[in-house]
Amino acid sequence: MFVEKVLNLRSLTKTCTRLVAFGAVFVFSAHALAQEPKQLCVAEIENMPESWKPSASVRRYLNPAPWSPREAKRATLSIGRGVDEMINYFKRKPSALFNVGADSIEAIIQVTYASANAPELDEKARSAARKYLTTLSKPFLQRSEDSITCNEFGKLLPLAIFAHRLYPKDDWRTKRLTTLTNVAFEECETLKIAADIDIDAILGDKNSTPKALLDLYVWVLWFTEAQLFPDIKLPEASKTWGPRFWTYTKNYKLRDANEFEEGPFDEGFIAVADLAPHMAHLITATHRYKLRVSDAPNLYRWHRENFYAALEVGELDLFASVVDTLRQYGCTAENDKQVRDGTRYLLKVFSEGEDSWMDYRQDGETDENIDDYGIVHYPWTAILGVRVRKFENPGPDNLGGIVRSWN
Repeated sequence: MFVEKVLNLRSLTKTCTRLVAFGAVFVFSAHALAQEPKQLCVAEIENMPESWKPSASVRRYLNPAPWSPREAKRATLSIGRGVDEMINYFKRKPSALFNVGADSIEAIIQVTYASANAPELDEKARSAARKYLTTLSKPFLQRSEDSITCNEFGKLLPLAIFAHRLYPKDDWRTKRLTTLTNVAFEECETLKIAADIDIDAILGDKNSTPKALLDLYVWVLWFTEAQLFPDIKLPEASKTWGPRFWTYTKNYKLRDANEFEEGPFDEGFIAVADLAPHMAHLITATHRYKLRVSDAPNLYRWHRENFYAALEVGELDLFASVVDTLRQYGCTAENDKQVRDGTRYLLKVFSEGEDSWMDYRQDGETDENIDDYGIVHYPWTAILGVRVRKFENPGPDNLGGIVRSWN
């Protein structure tokens, strides 16, 4: 009865689920894969390693049927609906754009990375991203250089990066945002002050928390992409943040659900489950390039062996990110049972929300206590979890060339 409620969740509270003994539900292997597995994507439970399999009680509620054309059509519909929901939300509530900040651009543009979408959908997303960039940039473009402070570097840097990508070549706004970003950094003087984070302290501690690593992760992404635009003037040391962080995280101990007192409902496991997909973002440049098992064997192992534990947690965005990572290996709903189960779960949430991602609420969340970022995060992550990919090719002139040099 417990598993049935979880797989039909939305109203089940963590308090109730924690009353259930978890120890007999999942069994995980402690052995990391050292090389590419013989079969990267596994279509049926019977062919899975034991450590990947769901418990018998969970398995009873999984659909054994092959992926169908009707389901593929629903997935495509849900992606377009998610893009529309984000666009309409920012249209209805303009203040939300500033509350979410540059992540409003990231949320809408990521659906176009490694895209297998209809061209019309990608253009809609890019058009919205440019509009958000223009709105967020306008207050800065009206400012004088001597009014810019160090504290504004964190807002200006992503805007300058997006301007290089979204505006036409030599657009005056790109040049101006870049100048203001450079001024802000000069006011800071050092990377440590600019980012307000100590990379040496975090990476110097082999037991750094997932939260500390996620805080650093954001700066690693920005400093890595900024390398593509030489007019963004950052110290050479900024180029070392990516390889240093990746070397640390790919060897980081990702703890399994059964290592925590409350299993998958333990806040410690949820923190790890949040970190693990973000690790995949680093080496794939947020979904652009294919992920290889050899990039970080423990990352692949963790996703496989904790997949059904993450499903049992029942948090839409958390689980969508786990499914998203498996898709980065090239696994699909057609050729991989876990991706199929995960996509079906996500589409079930979509259907139960009357074809909406944005109306989803976790336990304890209400329209009154959820913030704008939280609302946008649901369609943002959900559509990444269900979408098909057509991977981009790493090269010397793109992010792929940079991240591939880290291994």
